[in-house]
Amino acid sequence: MKITRREMVLGWLTLVVVLAGISFWWGSATLEEWKKTRSRIMEGRKRIEWIERSIRRRPQLERRFAELSRQLPRYELGQDVTAEILKNLERMARRHGFQLLRREPEKEKDLGDLFQVAVNCSWQGSLESLVHFLYDIQTSGAMFDIDQLTVSPAQGGPGELKGTLKLVVAYTRGSRETAGGSGGTRKR
Repeated sequence: MKITRREMVLGWLTLVVVLAGISFWWGSATLEEWKKTRSRIMEGRKRIEWIERSIRRRPQLERRFAELSRQLPRYELGQDVTAEILKNLERMARRHGFQLLRREPEKEKDLGDLFQVAVNCSWQGSLESLVHFLYDIQTSGAMFDIDQLTVSPAQGGPGELKGTLKLVVAYTRGSRETAGGSGGTRKR
């Protein structure tokens, strides 16, 4: 059997097309893997840059943390602080004519050096009393933080509002010796 030149060229072209198809099929799968790998590498680089920036900012962040920690009240280990927190909250509300209808403290959370208690409250008052109450909480230092706040019109009349709020109260625990002699027991 004699192969003509034309058959030889067709055979080579067929072989080239089959090899090109296989290469394309294999190459497209590999190309997708390369794209995914490249995107993971870029994400890793961004994360490394963020970590390096954080490391460079560490002294500044530690100073800020120490400053905020000094603003937090310190209570003795084992001391129940919920009653005092509720009294402080009620005193702030009364000062602005803001009514706290219900106050339900959650269980204390130990976050290492920091402790916190969340207090769920139902409230009623005018917009002005709400704003003054929230401003008082905001300016009282690092101790109080509003986590959630809902507001809706109340049936008491025009300008009356009602709602709920979740107040998170942060503090530290330990004796003066634990605090390294700085600060001591401080109450608001």
